[in-house]
Amino acid sequence: MRKRKLPFTDVGHTLTIEGTCVSEDGRFAIHGLLPGEQALIVPLKKKKGQWVCQSQNIEQDHPGRVVPVCAHAAQCGGCSFQHFDRSAQLVFKRDWLQSLFDDCPPDAWIKTLSGDAVGYRSKARLGVKHVVKKGKTLIGFREVGSAYITEMTSCQVLVPELARLIEPLSRLIDGLDSRSSIPQIEVAASSGDVALVVRHLTMLSAEDLAAFAAFQDAHQVMILLQSKGPDSVKPLDEAVNPLLHYRLDDQGLLFEFHPMDFTQVNQAVNQKMVNLALDLLGLNSEDQVLDAFCGIGNFSLAIAQRAASVVGIEASSASVSRASSNAQLNGLKNAFFEVADLYQSESASLVLPQINKALLDPPRSGAELVCRKLVDSACQKIVYVSCNPKTLKRDADILCAGGYQLDQLGMIDMFPHTAHMESIACFSRGSANG
Repeated sequence: MRKRKLPFTDVGHTLTIEGTCVSEDGRFAIHGLLPGEQALIVPLKKKKGQWVCQSQNIEQDHPGRVVPVCAHAAQCGGCSFQHFDRSAQLVFKRDWLQSLFDDCPPDAWIKTLSGDAVGYRSKARLGVKHVVKKGKTLIGFREVGSAYITEMTSCQVLVPELARLIEPLSRLIDGLDSRSSIPQIEVAASSGDVALVVRHLTMLSAEDLAAFAAFQDAHQVMILLQSKGPDSVKPLDEAVNPLLHYRLDDQGLLFEFHPMDFTQVNQAVNQKMVNLALDLLGLNSEDQVLDAFCGIGNFSLAIAQRAASVVGIEASSASVSRASSNAQLNGLKNAFFEVADLYQSESASLVLPQINKALLDPPRSGAELVCRKLVDSACQKIVYVSCNPKTLKRDADILCAGGYQLDQLGMIDMFPHTAHMESIACFSRGSANG
């Protein structure tokens, strides 16, 4: 068993994009500290050769230090920057993104897109743990540097209709026979509706099912149960349609989605992001567009309103089915969807020869193969939305080496107070390659 390192006093040196302040020797990554501040440093665990630490008794406050909006911010690992002034957060993240592209800067920087700093998150996976010693069930995000669940009664970043359920859910699970075999609850809210997907490792008793039904009625939520993998998710009341919905009001679009479907967690910023992507694409009625990693059609349907056609490609057959039904729901007949794994070479070439513009919104691993295929295609303009700037930079290098120009780049503050950020880039070239 590794010996726990004793607390010590030190000064924070460099703030990282992960939200920690690294010591001068780089050995300690300290949560809750800002550069120049002195504090008691409490090592929690060693990860990849660096100690993950918590800070206490902070002295010599940094000019950007603020009181966190959440009472649980110091212990909770859900947020990384609540102690840092919001405007300073945005500048810091933007500067970090700029430094990443120092060797190939865009022609122009896009103004940062942002929204409310609290009450914005409409989807989350919350950990659940019945703690016998505390005599209660904890529901929330993991603690800093720990697998333990933060003891929390509210969450300032969740939308209010989800945040207010934390304590009632804790009391509900306290009274269940299966309270020790429920490890997580996926929560989702949109347009006034709330869904809770309860993961359970053992069969639920009749009494537990009745308790869930009573909670569902009392709080006007939809409960779904998950006994195994994602395919096992089903509504508590099997007669209920398990779909939620959100809108893109600027486009007059309505989207249905299952609580387990991928959707953006910040709907206000999502609307701004879609608007920006459309502006950057500069669509007209003759454009043939690829929407790679299209999900349930978040960008596809808005593109279809302006272009001749859009083809969305996504590996999840459930998402493709949802995208197709959303196109029908909105009366769009020029949006087509294909199930294909864009990390496989044969899939990445399905529609590239027929398109002249593309929208990419890949997972954190990026879109390397698609970008290599685009270099050899007739595509003239690409808008790339990324949740991982490091893979965006890798893929931007591929596109620029293949003849594209990085015209514009910007940051999207989709996840205020956290270490995550979205970025958006626009690439173009004057004519088809070769």
